[in-house]
Amino acid sequence: MSVIDHPLDIIQDLFIKNWKLEQSNEKNEFGVQEYFQSLFDTREKLLEIPLLDAQSINTLPVNSLVRLRCMVQDTELAQEVALFASTVITRPDGEQKLVCHRYSDGPQEDHEMYSGSNQDIMDLRNSYYCVSVPGESQWVKEYERSGASSLDESLKEMKLGDTASPMVIPERYPFPDGDHFAAVVKTHSSDATIGVTDMIEVIGVLGVSDRVMTGNAFEIHDEFTNAPRIPTVHAILMRKMEDHGHPELGLNGHPEQDDIQMCAKDAAAIRKDLIQYVSSAVYGDQLAAELVLLHFLARVYLRPSGAVLGKFSLNLKDTSTNSTVPRNLTRIMKNILPKVHAIPMTLQNLNNNFFFPRGDEQLSSGILQVTRGTALVLDETAMDEGTLVDKGLKNLKTVSDVSMFQTLNYNFPFHNLEFQTDISLLIVSLGNSLIPVDCAIALMPEALAGTQPVEPTEEQLHSFRKYISVYRLAEYKFSEEIAKEIETEFMEERKAASAAGTTLMSSNELAFNISLAR
Repeated sequence: MSVIDHPLDIIQDLFIKNWKLEQSNEKNEFGVQEYFQSLFDTREKLLEIPLLDAQSINTLPVNSLVRLRCMVQDTELAQEVALFASTVITRPDGEQKLVCHRYSDGPQEDHEMYSGSNQDIMDLRNSYYCVSVPGESQWVKEYERSGASSLDESLKEMKLGDTASPMVIPERYPFPDGDHFAAVVKTHSSDATIGVTDMIEVIGVLGVSDRVMTGNAFEIHDEFTNAPRIPTVHAILMRKMEDHGHPELGLNGHPEQDDIQMCAKDAAAIRKDLIQYVSSAVYGDQLAAELVLLHFLARVYLRPSGAVLGKFSLNLKDTSTNSTVPRNLTRIMKNILPKVHAIPMTLQNLNNNFFFPRGDEQLSSGILQVTRGTALVLDETAMDEGTLVDKGLKNLKTVSDVSMFQTLNYNFPFHNLEFQTDISLLIVSLGNSLIPVDCAIALMPEALAGTQPVEPTEEQLHSFRKYISVYRLAEYKFSEEIAKEIETEFMEERKAASAAGTTLMSSNELAFNISLAR
């Protein structure tokens, strides 16, 4: 019996073996999660499960086992009452038995509900509205599809016209008019650790497409009959992924010791080649390339007493006519970073779109509602003359808050909610940026910058990707001796500045210097 083709049969066997009727108030897992965890305990085994996306939804059968990598866009879908188990009569033999429905839409086609049963057990389900990981790079998508070779071949044989686009709710995806895939993930448990913008990997049973209901589940809305049908997945395993999103770093996306040791062996050579590759996008400016690499490696690692340690927003000032830096940097970043998106900071974009999420009965997305670890390239060289309206000013304030505090406000009719985030902002501008940043540098083109750069090999790209992800996520702590030396030097610099009548180094500047050193 194939667990991928017939997961419900496996679940029913576990139900019969491990569940007792007297446990009906507990409705525990009866060994399902443990069984599937043991089956798919490595990344290689997980890749054998068909990936659910905009293409495969047209070929994968309902009730098969699927894998979904996605961002949680909304956790507040209506809770629903569903069957946990019921007595059915099987066709055509007429056998009467108790069947588990926890990971399905209800009784199957060959099951008939037994009307005389008093053993029907109900359950509560929570639902998350999930979307494709915003800005996910092509090389990540290709890796995630690499295990399902038979599925890939069947998709290649399909004509483009034969593929129906799955339904989505456009305002629930961060990037306006962006192609994406959406699914409703249904789970019987309410995991308080999973929230909006979390990147998750779900292993579950593909359900039928269902209309997304908002508001009170027991009210009838006229518009509900016209709501789009969104694919559903009944989650067996739901794992929060490490924010950076590199697909090869263990089951939770975090680097293991072997990854760190492997990168350390060739770190100097990889770093040298990587600097040269990045410098080709910034007119050969080596210092700018060094800062861009530090920007790639930066992440928020601590928030003591309101401070934000580890963030590193960067502004590259390019005074050349018709700057190519935003386009070139975006191309390079998409080759080596897992999640990248470029945003032209035009007046039309600022005045007409929402950069912040907002909601009433349902949460509409904003351009900045992305997963932590996403790299955004803000192109201010595209800005033209004109007036920013109230929405545009509010959008600028939203970007500034992310740059300085790594927080994003979600706007609701009667209140705002502030969520912590960790979004990398790289801003290219003609002069000083409109956005306050941690570091700004004017580009200084090298004399030989006009020569055509040599594109890295696939092997080099692989090493660049691993190097950045591993060292971005690897833990590093200063020793007590180094910490004491930093403290002493800080105090001495403040004394010297006080004696000279110059500006004292602030605690924020110290935190920034420590982050760079780290």
